[in-house]
Amino acid sequence: MLVFVLFLAVLFATIATLRYTKSAVLSSEKRQLIQITQNLAREYEDRAEVLRQNNEPPPLSVPTTASSREVLGLLTRVVLQNVDGVNGGFYSKAEDTLLGYPEPNQGGFSENPAQENAAKDEEKAVFSASRSAVANRQSFERVLTSGSWIAVIEAVPIRDGYTIVGGAWSVKRLASLPGSNRFRAYLASVGLGTAALVSVLLTLLMIRNLQGGVQKIEGGLESLEQNLESRIDTENDPEEIQRIVQAINRLGETLKAKIAREKQIESDLRHAERLASLGRLVAGVAHEVRNPLATIRLRVQMCRRETNNPRVNDSCNIALEEIGRLNGMVNRLLNFSRPVQLRPERTDLRRLVEERMESFREQAVNNHVQLVVSLPVKEKILVIDKSHMAQVFDNIIQNAIEAMAEGGGTLSVNVASIETDKNASQVRVEFRDTGKGMNATAVSRVFDPFFTTKPFGTGLGLSICHELVTAHGGDIQVESEEGRGTSIRITIPARRAAAVG
Repeated sequence: MLVFVLFLAVLFATIATLRYTKSAVLSSEKRQLIQITQNLAREYEDRAEVLRQNNEPPPLSVPTTASSREVLGLLTRVVLQNVDGVNGGFYSKAEDTLLGYPEPNQGGFSENPAQENAAKDEEKAVFSASRSAVANRQSFERVLTSGSWIAVIEAVPIRDGYTIVGGAWSVKRLASLPGSNRFRAYLASVGLGTAALVSVLLTLLMIRNLQGGVQKIEGGLESLEQNLESRIDTENDPEEIQRIVQAINRLGETLKAKIAREKQIESDLRHAERLASLGRLVAGVAHEVRNPLATIRLRVQMCRRETNNPRVNDSCNIALEEIGRLNGMVNRLLNFSRPVQLRPERTDLRRLVEERMESFREQAVNNHVQLVVSLPVKEKILVIDKSHMAQVFDNIIQNAIEAMAEGGGTLSVNVASIETDKNASQVRVEFRDTGKGMNATAVSRVFDPFFTTKPFGTGLGLSICHELVTAHGGDIQVESEEGRGTSIRITIPARRAAAVG
């Protein structure tokens, strides 16, 4: 409905504009002609005044003669010589006739037989207008339409004192005016109206597309509030909408990454707080336990030396072994409670991994575990604490072999250089076993102190590994699936790498 109303409004406005354009052109021509006719009248009055001063009668005051016609023709040529397409002359009231036609090059009525009828109609209209101006004692105008042309006629009275003696007239023929061809005018109007209609339809289509895009963006934002992994489809949308949607999708990905990073930082902070609290507790307990253990060891050793009873001697040996095991646990607790002190040195990481795997070769064979080592050809020289990193590798290898002790399996290790998104080099060591694996809950707590899945484990091994790797500026991650094995990746930034020299 709105489109139809706009179409009609544009159509009517166009038609009205064309009509007003025709009227405006006619009004302009009339103003020009009235000025020219008044100039003719003034020119005559000035000439008449000169003749009276010379005691000669003005041309319109007496019956026309050859000399008076010559004077009137001269006046007409003087006024119309710089005006194109305008004919003019005078009217004698005394003789009720037109006088003073201009020369052929200035116009005059055509003698062409093909235009004879039109010329007669024009002459009659000029005569009628001149007579009316004289009779009414005021200017008179007339528009004569004939076929494809329009004649504009102006006439003004000429006074001799208080007496009207005649009139001056001018006429201009217009071959065509805007709006005079109605078919062409209506065709132009229809064209303009159609263009306006198309413009309106295109505008409405664009508005509809934009509204659809805005609704899609609103729906996408609502989905993004519920799930940061949701994405907005941009197919078949305007380019502007596509750019906005792509920016929103990138924002969702960025928010997801930041939230994941914040969760990781929060988890690391909680882990650090637990470690700090447990460290203080463990340090106190370890110190309190260590002294009684030393006394018990001494007494058992004295008892074993003073007895000759084999059964007592065997019991003492068993007690000493258990005391040693407890003393080792106390030492691990004390190491766990102390801040990590690194003694970095240039170390070939490739060789270190190979040595630690080889040291477990016999234990692996006894447990039917196959060791597979994939190492780079060139050395990987890093500035690290060799003994602490060896402790990390030993703990991981030991856990992997124990996880496959029942049915055997394969433990593979891979050392490789990687590039991060920020173009920073890192070295990654990955241990992968085919053991029994862990569930998601166990994986989430694997670095917690005293958490273990072993029947006789202390739960400190991977916690200590986490602390040592973090102290090197690296990262340790665990992936595991029940029944399919476990993968542990250790990443050390290459900023700690040293050139071989």
